[in-house]
Amino acid sequence: MNIINQHEAHGSNSSKLCLCFSLTAEENLNASACVVQPQYRVIPSDYDASMPPFPWHQPLSVYISLWVASITDINEMEQEFTVDIYFRMWWSDHRIRFPVCERRSFVLLDQAQLDQLWMPDLYFTLAKTSSRHYVLLRNGGLRLSRENTQVFYSERLTVTNFCAFDFRFFPMDRQRCPMPIEPYIYHGAFVNLTFGDPGIYFNNFKFKIPQYTLSGVEPESCNYEYHFHGEPLNQTCVQGIFVLDRQFSYYFVQMYLPSILIVLVSFLSFWIPVENVPGRVALGVTSLLTLATQFTTMQRSLPPVSYMKAMDVWMFLCIVVVFLAMVEFTLAYNFRILVPEGVEPAEKGGDDRRGSSPLSPLPPVVEPGLAPVAVLGVEHNPYGKRQPKIIVVRPTNGRMAWLSNAIVLLVKKLKDKEGSLVDNVSKILFPVVFAIFNILYWTYYLNRRH
Repeated sequence: MNIINQHEAHGSNSSKLCLCFSLTAEENLNASACVVQPQYRVIPSDYDASMPPFPWHQPLSVYISLWVASITDINEMEQEFTVDIYFRMWWSDHRIRFPVCERRSFVLLDQAQLDQLWMPDLYFTLAKTSSRHYVLLRNGGLRLSRENTQVFYSERLTVTNFCAFDFRFFPMDRQRCPMPIEPYIYHGAFVNLTFGDPGIYFNNFKFKIPQYTLSGVEPESCNYEYHFHGEPLNQTCVQGIFVLDRQFSYYFVQMYLPSILIVLVSFLSFWIPVENVPGRVALGVTSLLTLATQFTTMQRSLPPVSYMKAMDVWMFLCIVVVFLAMVEFTLAYNFRILVPEGVEPAEKGGDDRRGSSPLSPLPPVVEPGLAPVAVLGVEHNPYGKRQPKIIVVRPTNGRMAWLSNAIVLLVKKLKDKEGSLVDNVSKILFPVVFAIFNILYWTYYLNRRH
């Protein structure tokens, strides 16, 4: 036993005596020599750290728990996340004895014994890199419990773990990133690894993750079976599932809302007169290029994948809608749909005469056996050099009379409004189709997210 006396003078009449004991494991087991100490040495002189303390005919029970201190980085391009944890592990070692002079339920062990003690050879299966903390000293410690002489080991670690991100529902996705832990050499016949109380703990209010919210860390068993020399072996394994929910508000403001506004701006071209070619072409091309640039910028932040993401579906449909708006302008510019004056929808069983109306300057419909709904012709030229093709809509009899009559009524109603008939139809059709797409899109992906 080594005793160090330290005398500190505090004035002329005061003094303080500090006794610091350093006893061996054998002295701590001797009732006459054992003295209560802040830390103890409990490893006996004949202790062999290379030999495991396995019980007879049964696996050694090893318990672990994780305290998640923070998630410092989530790298989607490299498919990894970095987490700071307090790793805790405890097991029973029958070669170690509890000091006889201690009345507490546990004692602190000398930190120098960290590398002198046998420990289970656990490792993080999916870890890319891992490190210990040494500021100011090594952030690790040992405790010894009176009950079953259990050794408690605790250390602060930083682990960069692989995670196979699934971006099918990006940016409304939920990522489940496992962090499995298992023994490297000893399989289930030697070590039984389980989570002990409290399992996995984290305080989500103490740290924030850019673009993500840590919704939970779920402890699970990941035991599996493998074969070695034809013999089946059970491997003990536990894992923590990090549940990460992406913060959708950022992407709604940066991607969805601007794209919605761009699509709506492209719909404004339907109110621009068809004769204003430069204005409508410039509006359509600008909207299309803006969406394409926005889509390309978003793709650079994610790794290339072989499947379509939710954002891909959205941007693709927005680009298609803007493209169709430009196609609509081409149709409105090159075609006119007219109903001859004085023509009313045909009644069932009525006369099937389709000659030219005396009030209509349009050419008559020939080939009565075909009973067409429309014919093409060329009208006089009110647009300068442009000569649009004219589609003449007439009512017919027969099986499809109801359809031709409905078309005639619709055309006559829309023709009474100002502007091109194609534009008047598009003013209703395009917003309705885009609204239906929004309802289906958000209903599907939001339900799948939850």
